[in-house]
Amino acid sequence: MLKNTETSYGIVARAFHWLLFLMFGFMIVAGNLLADMPKGMEKIEAAGVHKSLGLLVLASVLLRLVWRLINVTPKDPEGTPAIQSLIAHVMHWLLYVLMFAQPLVGILMSQAAGYPVSFFGLYELPALLDKDPSLAELFHGAHGIVWILLLLVVIVHAGGALYHHFVMKDDVLRRMGFGMNT
Repeated sequence: MLKNTETSYGIVARAFHWLLFLMFGFMIVAGNLLADMPKGMEKIEAAGVHKSLGLLVLASVLLRLVWRLINVTPKDPEGTPAIQSLIAHVMHWLLYVLMFAQPLVGILMSQAAGYPVSFFGLYELPALLDKDPSLAELFHGAHGIVWILLLLVVIVHAGGALYHHFVMKDDVLRRMGFGMNT
């Protein structure tokens, strides 16, 4: 089934979930490698690819959000305490905010540093900011903080899914897997 139901996520939501997990994982590793590269043409080229992939991530997050808004969200398992349900929903929305913020802050960081942001050289984003080194430094710090927050929220999210699977023994984890629905 393509769309979600009241008891399960559809293939599109599951594909977005795991694709974004892989994309962000790759981008975090690549971003850290990029930060450690010596200045030079190789770093400039790698930064261009990183920015292009960041735009792809941003587009994927936006598409995922639209898909979520036009689909039903599966209900919490029966007997889920209200506070636990509230925490889960807040964490999901926090994930969306952070997944949106990370590439957006990266774009602003580059533009404030005076560097263009293009999508694989095919399209250059219009400048949202003029060159401002102090603002670039602020966004650089924010880019680092957002990825750490994103990593922490993903760990809590995964921990919650594992708690449901191994402790609560419900289908929360299975309904986001492929071929695992009950």
